[in-house]
Amino acid sequence: MPSRGGGPAVIHPNQPPPDPTFSSFVHIVPQYHHPTMMQQYPPQPASLVFTAGPTSNAAAAAKAEVRDVWAGNFEDEISTMASLLPYYPCVCVDTEFPGAVHDSGTPRYLRGPRESYALVKKNVDDLKLLQVGIALSGPDGRCPVAWQFNIRGFDPARDPHAPASVAMLRSQGMDFATLREFGVRPDDFAAGFYRYGLGCRGLTWAAFSGAYDFAYLAKVLTAGGPLPDTLDGFHALVQGLFGPNVLDVKHLARCCGHGGIRGGLEQVAAALGVERAAGRAHCAGSDSLLTIDVLLAMEERFFRNSNVLAHAGTIVDLA
Repeated sequence: MPSRGGGPAVIHPNQPPPDPTFSSFVHIVPQYHHPTMMQQYPPQPASLVFTAGPTSNAAAAAKAEVRDVWAGNFEDEISTMASLLPYYPCVCVDTEFPGAVHDSGTPRYLRGPRESYALVKKNVDDLKLLQVGIALSGPDGRCPVAWQFNIRGFDPARDPHAPASVAMLRSQGMDFATLREFGVRPDDFAAGFYRYGLGCRGLTWAAFSGAYDFAYLAKVLTAGGPLPDTLDGFHALVQGLFGPNVLDVKHLARCCGHGGIRGGLEQVAAALGVERAAGRAHCAGSDSLLTIDVLLAMEERFFRNSNVLAHAGTIVDLA
């Protein structure tokens, strides 16, 4: 989340092989890829195949995997993820994008919700999505795998972007040529979202400081068209796409204890004693995983006697 947390996303197409002993929930199964499929995504380690229901939260937190998703393994991975939704109906999302090209003369802390939304709309309408990270949790804890969907379509030679942000992304290892060649087409991502039931109103959706996350997802799920002109229209679109149970973990952090917990994702995680289970900061998959662990820690410590869904629909800066 480069414009919200201070650093760039980093794409690592070739992840190190996962430790097959971290959970009884998975086992290693080598996969055969037909030669014609080998050019559709970068080389991958042996795939983890799910064989059982939820694992305990303690076991999940001990080790986790962030799985890269490209055009060539998109169907397999989104199908696997969808098969877990009955066990893990809370979907935590993070997005990465090429900075921001519009700003406001009003300091952030003085902007009202409508001015904040107008700025989000201008940036999201003009820019393209790079990554979507998704992590899952449920009554028995967090899924030990998060998915990092790498999105095709951005070309820094022709598409609007913040030059400093793109330079930082490059310096941290993001390969835009790999995204363009192997990434998931936005319309294929949207089709998979609907086909595999992620638009089910029985799910709970969460993000940390989620205005841009839900805005970019809304854009890709509505064929890349402009966001609604009004804040009320945006809230209606978000509810129509994701259902009524939409949480902003940064807002929940402000409701913890007497004074709340302030700061970005890393600061809130540190205050709660939550460590990053896999990956590195400012990668969509890893940040979604950290966000879900932060949410679970807050529920355990501060919301045992209340329902976090009482805060549904409140998105930081837009409420």
